[in-house]
Amino acid sequence: MKRTFIGSVIIALIISSLASLASSDLSVLNPYLKKSSEWKFPDLGKELPLRIYYLEDSTGSDDKDVVLYLKNRAWKRIGQEDDLSILQDYINKKFIVITVDFGNDPKANSPFIDNDLNGLYNAVFGFKTPSLLDDINLKPRQYRCFVLPEGYRVATDLVYWEFDKHGVYGSLEYIMETYNNEIVPKVPGMKPAQKPSDMVDRQGNPFDYRIKMDIVYPSESNEELPAFVYSETQQNRNVHGGLTEDGSHLNWFQLRGYVYIVMGHCFNPCVTHYWHFNGFTLDHWNGLACYSAGMRYIYANAEKYNINTDHIGMMGISKGQYAVTRLSDPNNAKGTESKTFAGFPEGTPQPQPCPGYPSKIHAGWQGMGMGLWESEYITPDYVPTILACGENDRDVITKEGTPHFLKRLKELDVNHIYLFMEGLGHSLSYGYDKRLGVDRYKLVIDFFDRYLKPEEKLPPVVLMVTPRNEKTDVLPGDEISVHFAPAMNEKSIFNKNGIRVIRICDNKDVEGKWQVSHAGTKFTFIPVQAFENSEQYRIVVSSRVKDRAGVSMGKEKQIQFRISDKLGK
Repeated sequence: MKRTFIGSVIIALIISSLASLASSDLSVLNPYLKKSSEWKFPDLGKELPLRIYYLEDSTGSDDKDVVLYLKNRAWKRIGQEDDLSILQDYINKKFIVITVDFGNDPKANSPFIDNDLNGLYNAVFGFKTPSLLDDINLKPRQYRCFVLPEGYRVATDLVYWEFDKHGVYGSLEYIMETYNNEIVPKVPGMKPAQKPSDMVDRQGNPFDYRIKMDIVYPSESNEELPAFVYSETQQNRNVHGGLTEDGSHLNWFQLRGYVYIVMGHCFNPCVTHYWHFNGFTLDHWNGLACYSAGMRYIYANAEKYNINTDHIGMMGISKGQYAVTRLSDPNNAKGTESKTFAGFPEGTPQPQPCPGYPSKIHAGWQGMGMGLWESEYITPDYVPTILACGENDRDVITKEGTPHFLKRLKELDVNHIYLFMEGLGHSLSYGYDKRLGVDRYKLVIDFFDRYLKPEEKLPPVVLMVTPRNEKTDVLPGDEISVHFAPAMNEKSIFNKNGIRVIRICDNKDVEGKWQVSHAGTKFTFIPVQAFENSEQYRIVVSSRVKDRAGVSMGKEKQIQFRISDKLGK
């Protein structure tokens, strides 16, 4: 959209005056206010003020990144920079800025408000709900909405690795081959590339070989925070991994005292510039180099973004899994790629970026991707891991890849928990799992919090009990187990009746012993005699059980189950 010279001068003067203001009174942003309304938060039981700002009358033909800025005086404010300073900066940079004010509501905390927040996030993009932005001529960039708790900023499009500089020899030739085979025949008038520099994007510009990340962080913070890295699966780096079909939880780790990072995938640039096809990734040849460089970038810039590099977690599904698979090995810096390009020399045109920094993570969620077939990279000291698989995913995932990977985790007694997710397909962990008896979303939060926030001395948590509470068709030979996070002090369980199994009819303890596995996180009961048909039993986890740091659970947990009338195994 064109503006007159006078109009441009007026806007420049207003921007200049905004920059000189130190007040936190957001009324000075009113010249850019495009919509003022109320938004209903059903779980919170409130309608709250919502404001939408943009620098110009519309986004025109462009789509723009969105900032959803959340205020709540009941929160501990981590970033100390003034709200006005942050918001006016993003308005000036032509972000679509949306503010929501929770007032002073202690209930408005994650994860309690997460589903409500998902509804608002959906409305930004008009996903299965009316769009917030269409009627005011603002167009959001697809799934590029950064949710910022007050005092936070986002640094976008941070380049951490480049194919033409850091990819192994043969990478550009492979990209060119796919360009000529997959792209050129389908674009009228396009000529085959004779050399890598001939490849162009849709606008005729030379290929962009850069891999990028986005970092949501507290600005001017006095403390360092753990970091949660989402290993991206989409070309445009969906900030929260796209949207779930039923609008259930996304991942809002920045609302729980984390730095949140979206790390780009090692995509074939043909896919980034055009469309998806089978040769979409170069993970086999460059994945370890790319993702370890991403971690080194995070370590190198930790002070700038207030990151505690002793506590970094990562999540990766589908294409995003491979990064977690490789980086979960604490010695990944000594690793090699799984494939090489035949006929090309070893090495890369330039040294790898950010040399001298570590590339370690400290906990991971992974599943349903290429990493399932590369279990050789699992090590005895693999970081604490959630392995997830949707029940309704493809057979090659549920019946081949996942069992293969799980077997190796068990063989090496790795600290892990397996989530075979009832009713879900190719999906992150959300919703209540009736078969397992767990809130999958809460389990993921509890898992990462216990491994990434040790300074808070959170009590250990029972992630899962088998059988689930109130299960009535347990067979006498079925597994009886309790799975904790973090690793537990075994003496507090073995020597002090930390976990008891009680027959309810006479309130007597069942004789047996507990076996520990999964690096001190899973305890399985072996009864002296088989459980009796039709009897009811209770598992009692004492409040006195402790983790290895000496922190007690503090609250007793009980699970009740019934042995089936059917014959045992």
